[in-house]
Amino acid sequence: MSLPATPLAPPSAPSTRPPLLRLVPPPAEDAPTQEPLPGEHDAAPTTTTEGVAADAERAAVTIARALAEVLAGNRNPAQVRPALVPRVAHLLDHLVRSGAAEGMRLAGLRLQSPRDGVVEATGRLASPRRCAAFALRLERRPRRWAVTVLEAALAPDGRVAARS
Repeated sequence: MSLPATPLAPPSAPSTRPPLLRLVPPPAEDAPTQEPLPGEHDAAPTTTTEGVAADAERAAVTIARALAEVLAGNRNPAQVRPALVPRVAHLLDHLVRSGAAEGMRLAGLRLQSPRDGVVEATGRLASPRRCAAFALRLERRPRRWAVTVLEAALAPDGRVAARS
């Protein structure tokens, strides 16, 4: 018996790839839940916000994702340096040179705003073998948002924490 192939999801943007097709029937509604495969949770980072204004949320998510890409070695640190105070830029350079988060991806992000003009973000980096964490504080400056504090727990043994 052959089931017709159905698209999994409509493409959100024009793509040169053909759409993904489901080659097996969808799972039954009463099927038991399956544990996620290693690395599967990395695909779509979750973002949680608590009382954060829309412009602050946009800035915090953009900067936090960019910092995660820099820590993982996927983005040049010079691209985020304008959003960092000098002390944080120095720490970021040190963390990138250490390679402690090489190959990791942003798996989760949580934002909160303790007061107007300030956003604090905590992020979880993950790879199939381990997890790490970072936290940052953004403050609104006259023309932009700036990262004024960065903390990271990236070492595989968990003993070394970095603070700006």
